[in-house]
Amino acid sequence: MSSAMAKRASKGGLVSPRFASSSRRRNLHVGGNFDTGNRFWGGSSGRWAGEQMLKALKKKEFPNPSHLRTLDTLQKDEWKAFDDALIPEATIRLRAVADLIAAGLTIKLANAMGKTVLEYEKVTDMDPAIVSMDGMTRSENDRMEFSLSGLPIPITHKDFFINLRTLTASRIRGEALDTMQSRTSGRLIGEETERMLVQGGNTYGGLPIYGYMTHPNRNTAGFGTNGAWHQSAKTGDNILTDIFTMMSALEVDRMFGPYMIYVPRDASIKLANDFKAASDKTISSRILEIDGIAGIKALDQLPTANVLMVQMSSDTVVMVDGEPFQTIQWDVNGGFGINF
Repeated sequence: MSSAMAKRASKGGLVSPRFASSSRRRNLHVGGNFDTGNRFWGGSSGRWAGEQMLKALKKKEFPNPSHLRTLDTLQKDEWKAFDDALIPEATIRLRAVADLIAAGLTIKLANAMGKTVLEYEKVTDMDPAIVSMDGMTRSENDRMEFSLSGLPIPITHKDFFINLRTLTASRIRGEALDTMQSRTSGRLIGEETERMLVQGGNTYGGLPIYGYMTHPNRNTAGFGTNGAWHQSAKTGDNILTDIFTMMSALEVDRMFGPYMIYVPRDASIKLANDFKAASDKTISSRILEIDGIAGIKALDQLPTANVLMVQMSSDTVVMVDGEPFQTIQWDVNGGFGINF
């Protein structure tokens, strides 16, 4: 599914993710669900999948997962049953990822199966302009510097297996194909996609995948009075002060919103409390009254005692949209087993 270019995140405290300049732009990617391991391509256990790809190459077609979605083993309605189970389950946990998609902060990557690295250029800023009366006073001669960098494009995938006799029996009895494994696989892929955006991913070929909490150019700050937001002694006024601390750091870097605030699950319960004793509003409703705050959400993948404030603009974070969620299939053990 995706990737993102991100700056500014949090680690162990308050955070205001952002880009100070395009020279520091970094990318975070979360991939699709396509297995390219040895068992997929070669040997007797992967022969069926290899044959489908070879057929595509002979037709001078670019190989992609659709070549594995044939009706050789599964029927149309069975493919539909898997897809119907996969897509809804996978999107349940994608709250931070869904915010990027809803805000239009995406870049479509064509032929993502054929790209392992997305190359881009980092560019430096220039020195400030000067003021003079005659216009002939020379400012410092300056030029922007460009350097090549890259974002790894990994694949997020989960395998599951069905016995051919079980599949055949379900057809004979007219019973619906059990899609529990597909739903669970979709959920695990969705959770890993969200985790990578929040906490960062692995390094491939020396190229890191940064997340909100791991980017080196993020702004960080410690919690103020009464500690982290889930603490029982933390008041609504204390939380408001922490938010103003984050906003001040962003505004120094010329980032003026809109901001999304992300909190861990334990802190979200706190935000449902009254802002003040016997107040007519909750802490979260008071936060949403602040100019520039677009929303506040709890993330399952955000560790406790962390809060993120992210500027939702393309100079801060962009998600690279590669292959979508999909189910692929290949036969093993002479066709008696079906891998997905």
